[in-house]
Amino acid sequence: MLVPVAVLEGQVLPDQLTRLLSETTVVLLAYHEIPEQTAPEQAREQFEPKVRDELDELVSAFEAAGATVETRLVFTHDADQTTERIATEADCDAVLLSNPAPTIARVIVPIKEDINLETITKVAAAVGRREDIELTLFHAAEDDDAVAEGERLLDEVANELAVLGVCREHISRVVVVAQNPLGALIEGAADHDVVVMGEEKPTLRGRLFGETSDRVAEQTVGPVLVVRRPLDPEADDADADTDTDGSG
Repeated sequence: MLVPVAVLEGQVLPDQLTRLLSETTVVLLAYHEIPEQTAPEQAREQFEPKVRDELDELVSAFEAAGATVETRLVFTHDADQTTERIATEADCDAVLLSNPAPTIARVIVPIKEDINLETITKVAAAVGRREDIELTLFHAAEDDDAVAEGERLLDEVANELAVLGVCREHISRVVVVAQNPLGALIEGAADHDVVVMGEEKPTLRGRLFGETSDRVAEQTVGPVLVVRRPLDPEADDADADTDTDGSG
């Protein structure tokens, strides 16, 4: 799990979120976004001691909860691009979009189709094995005729979660008929604390209105674990040519 943290900006990770990720390998990305005219090396020289102190505190919190922790420290001109690069380098299954989490007891997992289902299930199991967590598998069907297929899909995921150690009694399934799947998800997530969802391919609509995961994070106001889609090698090569930061 990649956990980006905007150090030096007062971002706090709730204790409940730390415990939720306690059975995973956490890659802590401590980053500080700097102006274009500032060299990463200059920022590192100025801020690294303070950033290291904050990073050490985060590592201690995750390790105390039982997580295995790796760290990255980056001064960057583009936080989003750096997050994607580190997630790729560290081979992370998911990236955390952090939001306040007063309590974490219910996690909703929207399932669209078979794409990347194995990794989504793996991530859901990693957070759902805790005894105090209830998982809701959610599917928005296009029409009444598609409900049975949605139920079959959720049954398949529930069975695999059980194989991966999630208590069947803690798994529920919800299939709704909706013309607006995003709106249905946001409504369904209203009484949940965390969303685990797959990353979608970039689209023109996403560039204009924001990626679906970002919109979910904004409108549900809870943490979102975005399960990364399989990589597009050509796109990754292009990104690698434009990323400029100071990392270590």
